[in-house]
Amino acid sequence: MQAKRSDTDDLEPGGAERPAHGSAPADDTDYEHRHFVNLLAIVFLLAIAAAIIWTVRSIDESERLQRCINIGRRDCVKIDVAPSTAVRLPVR
Repeated sequence: MQAKRSDTDDLEPGGAERPAHGSAPADDTDYEHRHFVNLLAIVFLLAIAAAIIWTVRSIDESERLQRCINIGRRDCVKIDVAPSTAVRLPVR
């Protein structure tokens, strides 16, 4: 029984045309898609971090206001009042 010959048997052992036996498979990674997905993940994580920071600050402000009210203070909430448009004369 005779072994089958392949097309690469006729090539020189060290020639450039002969494929290497241990060569890695072709890299078919889609780097553009990979970068896009990584960017989306970063944006998503930043949005979650911003939401957590906002929530913690809101809870802290609410607790501060509640402590202020519980000790009986009346100036816990700052109320902005528009400046009066009337002309005031200096008092002598």
